[in-house]
Amino acid sequence: MLWLVIVSTLLGSALAQIVPLSTYCNRMKKSATNCMCESESNLVVVRCTDEYAMQLEQSDRETNIFMSYYDVFDLDHLPCFNLVQVTKFEFDAYNFWNETFWSDLQSKLGIESILAIEVRDRRVDNASRMALTQKLTAADVNISDYSGSHEISNSSDSGKITIEISNVYENGSNIYSTSNMYGNASDTYNVSNIYDKSNNISNILSNNNISQTKKKYNDTNCDTSLNKTTWFFSYVQNLSSFTFESDIYQLEEDMFQAFTNLTQLELKLSVDWLPPLLFAPFATTLQEINFENSRSVNFSSALLRQMCRLENVTVHLGGNAAKLQPQLFTNMSQLREVHLLSASSKVDHRMFRGSHNLRIIQIVFNDFLNKLPVGLFRDQFFLTDLDLHSNSLSELPVGLFSSLHRLQTLDLSRNKLCALSSDLLKPLWSLNMLNVNYNSLIALESATFSELRSLSFIDMRGTQFYGTRLSMHYEALLCTNDVICQYKAETWQCASDCICWVERDTLELIVDCRGSALKELPELPHTRLVQTIVRASNNSLKALPSANSTGYANVTELHLAHNHLKHFNSSIQLPINLTFLDVRYNHINGFSDEFVGYLENSTLKLALAGNPLHCDCNALPLLNFVRAQPQRVRDIGELQCATGTGAVYRKAFQQLDVDEICPSYVLLIGCIVGGLVVLGCLICTLYLAYRQQLKIWLYNHNWCLWWVSEEELDKDKLYDAFISYSHKDEELITKLLPKLETGPHAFRVCLHSRDWLVGDCIPEQIVRTVEDSKRILIILSQHFIESVWARMEFRIAYQATLRDKRKRIIIILYKELENFEGIDSELRAYLKLNTYLKWGDPLFWSKLRYAMPHNRRVLKGQTKRPAPLV
Repeated sequence: MLWLVIVSTLLGSALAQIVPLSTYCNRMKKSATNCMCESESNLVVVRCTDEYAMQLEQSDRETNIFMSYYDVFDLDHLPCFNLVQVTKFEFDAYNFWNETFWSDLQSKLGIESILAIEVRDRRVDNASRMALTQKLTAADVNISDYSGSHEISNSSDSGKITIEISNVYENGSNIYSTSNMYGNASDTYNVSNIYDKSNNISNILSNNNISQTKKKYNDTNCDTSLNKTTWFFSYVQNLSSFTFESDIYQLEEDMFQAFTNLTQLELKLSVDWLPPLLFAPFATTLQEINFENSRSVNFSSALLRQMCRLENVTVHLGGNAAKLQPQLFTNMSQLREVHLLSASSKVDHRMFRGSHNLRIIQIVFNDFLNKLPVGLFRDQFFLTDLDLHSNSLSELPVGLFSSLHRLQTLDLSRNKLCALSSDLLKPLWSLNMLNVNYNSLIALESATFSELRSLSFIDMRGTQFYGTRLSMHYEALLCTNDVICQYKAETWQCASDCICWVERDTLELIVDCRGSALKELPELPHTRLVQTIVRASNNSLKALPSANSTGYANVTELHLAHNHLKHFNSSIQLPINLTFLDVRYNHINGFSDEFVGYLENSTLKLALAGNPLHCDCNALPLLNFVRAQPQRVRDIGELQCATGTGAVYRKAFQQLDVDEICPSYVLLIGCIVGGLVVLGCLICTLYLAYRQQLKIWLYNHNWCLWWVSEEELDKDKLYDAFISYSHKDEELITKLLPKLETGPHAFRVCLHSRDWLVGDCIPEQIVRTVEDSKRILIILSQHFIESVWARMEFRIAYQATLRDKRKRIIIILYKELENFEGIDSELRAYLKLNTYLKWGDPLFWSKLRYAMPHNRRVLKGQTKRPAPLV
């Protein structure tokens, strides 16, 4: 390199000497004929033809350095300076330096700290492709000295990444390194897009303790035409809040692999799909996510459900016609808030199923959302705020709000609702604010809001009513109707847990005790009114009131849904004037015959859905009643069996047949007998087909030994036993063999020294003898362990035992082993897992004969066989 030659004369004394800036060019001009050098007391400017340039400027307040180069291997050419602190360091890179370049540069220039670094990559013609090209460690840059607003920047004409140190990191001393963001293109990072939207990354990576950015950016061969992100944030475990904004349309699954402590995440993207494991690294820590996308996006159904601590979700999509996955928020017990903005044209009834702790749900700005399913909010018992404004809802089904007893705020504004019914709003007894402005309402029923006892504010702006209807005749206003105008109100005391009032249209006394945690119904006020309606749903009642209870003689309706009622038997004495009884969602599993008889002789109507009915023979009276008088059960279509056979379970009660819940005993007995016959035939068939295999299995498990003889299993084997031993243990064989081959239970024994063919291949004879023997006796001694052939005989016998799945090996320990660790691994393992005989044991011969093959005569009269020795 030319500039290395130029400054070669500076090597030597200059290297060890701190050079003032004003004398730098004096040394340079003597040897650098192709370079221009100008130096003053506070400025050095060096330019060499197409190869090297440096500008160093000092003042009382700051020191700035600019360098550019084509190629460099070391910095020995530089004289020593004493710059201490550099305010800004700019670098134009045409090639990459070696790993020690940065530390060498600091050493030569005497730099202790750098407040700002800007690096431009000039290796390619496209000026927008640039990168931070080498690692900057805390030791190199002395980041702990940073104060105020400082930057590590990556810039070009097309865009700029700026990281404000004071904003990005709570404490600069927590930065250990920003290592090797080597060779990445700005196109890949969408730097200009990020800069344009958020000004600088200090807004995106604020308030965290990043400890390290791992060497994960080395993607020099990325195809930038795909506009595919290669963002990786490795080893930034301390990051708790992260915001990412980009126009990329595809995310890598391991993009956030290091964010193990993230609690807040904000994404503003233009992607078509989110990988199912994108959020897996912070599945146990993330509490809040805000996802904004400029187009419709395909969510994986498990993407959010894996977030076990997620409390707040906001989804804002650009595609109104999209459909979210049916079970996107199901079974998320920690979830508190869900905000869906322009997110879906259809909402499935399972969307929030099992997410019991939701407090706030917002589904807004969905132009194509015109209806909601009945069971959408079935499990949201603790919901307090529901915002459904700015959709296209034209009607809401009755029962949509049936579980929202704690709802306080409901916003239905800017929809296309034409009507609101009292049945729809009846469950909302905690509602205090209702917004229905700018809908298509033209009239309201007089009792629309009569059930909303907590309602304090209604917003109906922008609603054009075409008429109103008085709740009484106009003559009543003139006091010509004495019955109404001169009625003297009674004075009575209402229970403290209830609210009481008189319905003016019907002169009914309404006693509202809903949601008051009552364990028993209170006494009712004394009144001359002939009709009383008691509403006591959502309490802890375990018994019905008696007709003899104070004030209950005139009760005509009892609403007791969502309580703990269990039994309906003959002891129940209902109020004599009762016309309707609502006991939905209790714990009732059946009704006694006496109570069903009472129903048949009365005009009482019931509501029974949601009870765990037992569908057996005891349910026949109720089934007959329901079939005979279906109009007496208002929710007959919702009754289901909670127990019963597979065909009955969860089946609609009214569709049951008598034979399904109570089959005749003749049919039952016939089924049992038929089943036994089929089972017997199957057993016989299996026995004939697998008789031999069955006997082997029974014998190995010591079952039915009276039926299984070992002679049948080993009838084709020539020998009862093959003795494997070392020839150095012949002494034991002379004692062992006579007792085995003689006596009342003589055995056929094979010895390799006596029975093998001379000259035949030894390994083949070992295999053949093991196959032809019912037992293999191993004479275990130190000599046996040292014998190659003896160890081979054991291995072959062991493999045969594993193959046959039968215990055929009998080990006789002849003498104590000197070196147990020297035994082959297979033999050592076998000894640890199986028992063996020991020569010299007083019961040695009895145990050995019992371990040898038996015949039926030996087993005769045996009641229980001991466990095998091997």
